[in-house]
Amino acid sequence: MFIRSPATESEFEAYYALRWKILREPWNQPPGSEKDEFEGEAIHLAAWDDQGTIIGVGRLHRVVHNYGQIRYMAVDPVQRGQGVGRAILQELEVKAIELGILEITLYAREDAVRFYRENGYQVLRASHTLFGVIPHFEMRKRLL
Repeated sequence: MFIRSPATESEFEAYYALRWKILREPWNQPPGSEKDEFEGEAIHLAAWDDQGTIIGVGRLHRVVHNYGQIRYMAVDPVQRGQGVGRAILQELEVKAIELGILEITLYAREDAVRFYRENGYQVLRASHTLFGVIPHFEMRKRLL
């Protein structure tokens, strides 16, 4: 496995396809709903297996000054529990530090809170409920 940004149009298509398949399709959300207004300024990372297939994705964007937000973390269900998400998260944090971002906020789905806690994030509060059925929690981590 290796982590890097998608570089070609076809790699970005695969990147967004995995995001949609895991984070939107199960709730009958249309293709395109896996994107937002920050795509052009964000750092996009993907985990690739030895065959060149994307098996996980994640994104970082600057909110203001030295604060960033991680969004759209998703790992192929077959690959979960093998360190894919952790590797993406750690690389996003490295990129954040390189950009001078000192604190990261994210909104974790209830079933991902444990993962983020294990990686140093603290729950601040219960947040929104996505699609009326997926509770989220605001989490934060101070870098450095």
